[in-house]
Amino acid sequence: MKTVSLTPTEQEICELLLNVVETIHAKQPEQPKLVLRIAGGWVRDKLLGLESHDIDIAIDNMSGFDLAQHVNQYLSEHGYPVSTIAKINQNPERSKHLETATTSVLGLLVDFVNLRSETYNSDSRIPQIEFGTPADDALRRDITINALFYNIHSRQVEDFTGRGLADLRDGIVRTPLEPFKTFTDDPLRVLRVLRFASRFNYAIDEETAEAIMRPEIKCDLDAKISRERVGVELEKMAAGPHPLLSIQLILRFGLYASIFRTPPRDEWVSVEDEISEPKDVALAEALTRNVLELVSGSNRDGSASLLRSMPQQCLDIGGGETAMRRSLMLAAFLYPYHDLLVRDKKKTVPVAYVVVRDGIKLSHLDSESTVGLHQYAAPLASTANDCVAGTLSRKTLGLQIRSIGSRWPQSVLFAAALELLDTQGATALAAVTDKYKAYVNRVVAEDLAEAYAMKHIVDGKTAAKILGIKPGPALKGVLDRVMDWQLDHPRGTRDECEAFIKDTIGADMR
Repeated sequence: MKTVSLTPTEQEICELLLNVVETIHAKQPEQPKLVLRIAGGWVRDKLLGLESHDIDIAIDNMSGFDLAQHVNQYLSEHGYPVSTIAKINQNPERSKHLETATTSVLGLLVDFVNLRSETYNSDSRIPQIEFGTPADDALRRDITINALFYNIHSRQVEDFTGRGLADLRDGIVRTPLEPFKTFTDDPLRVLRVLRFASRFNYAIDEETAEAIMRPEIKCDLDAKISRERVGVELEKMAAGPHPLLSIQLILRFGLYASIFRTPPRDEWVSVEDEISEPKDVALAEALTRNVLELVSGSNRDGSASLLRSMPQQCLDIGGGETAMRRSLMLAAFLYPYHDLLVRDKKKTVPVAYVVVRDGIKLSHLDSESTVGLHQYAAPLASTANDCVAGTLSRKTLGLQIRSIGSRWPQSVLFAAALELLDTQGATALAAVTDKYKAYVNRVVAEDLAEAYAMKHIVDGKTAAKILGIKPGPALKGVLDRVMDWQLDHPRGTRDECEAFIKDTIGADMR
């Protein structure tokens, strides 16, 4: 477990840094010789046999920026490419508690930061920072498996918490210090515990789990942590290898309402009861499980999953598998809010929209995508039934694709996942998958995969001229009928459409 296998580039970087240390010491022999260590996630991942490109150099008695300048000087003097040093100032709201310097060394980005100790007051997660020892630095970290060092001088892994290597071997997530104090100091560590437990499918140790359950920690999580930081951790959970475990842990520890914070209850348009969170938060877990089944490589019977059955064109339209999976996870996580509305300035909008925008501070597109997946699931399911029954017209299908837009492929997956909530077993999964495969195949066969971008064959100005009317609100209805005609007549020409406008629409307007 203590063996770290370096790539040739990493080996060269370590040798280069040792040379820099010797150069500095030769110039400043009265100063203690620097000791450099690679810290944190890189060490953990290397011990697990995983690739890592996140090299953080921890320095014992010099600032990160000063060492980065010495490194660049050495690179320049020895004919290596030299990159600009990016100085990242202290920014606790983004978990940058100490100034960091970043530069490229032999093609890899390397962060330089000095070892530190942290002291917290009771009402903030922003610590007082001082230079520290390796033990200080290890003990102030979030979990033991992230507190390991690789000493580039001795080429040994150092475990100053005394538990990191054992926890990595045994699959345990725990805090280096007493967990209640750890979480009180910085409640963001609660979310990081959940994220790393789900990422590596590790168990959370009992004392750490008990601390997470304390009501004081939930209050601190609400009071001390910015919503942007909550959103960053949640995104990483959703994009990680085990998003189902992520939502299960969120539910297990009763953190759903704390993470997916809703607007004040008095802004809700309608409230059915007095509880502070939706009744069916367990829907988030069930729906996440269904989504993952539909986007996996194959169904339980060995047939291709719904995602894998989609033509590449559809995946490209949806933004690619990674983007589709991300939006599906967010929609599944937020589904317990799907039927709730809130007053937002002068509009009434879904609660889920405001939770994504304000509660976890993601983008407007994320809010729109989440709400869209919720809202289009039912009509899409109905259309899929008509498709299987053979009663679906090309026009109806095309109008639906135009209404949903470019996210229609993930909308298909989400509608299928919702339908699976009411069914169980491999047979049901196969039946639902086949139904939505038929829908996708029909879209492709009718050349409607990009119907959302279809232009009117006759534009509004020409249509108005044919009808002898001035452009205005009435023209929208005309153009809607033009699109209906186009969808009903996929091989129709511009001349034929103009004749339709003149003879049919014109007659109806007289």
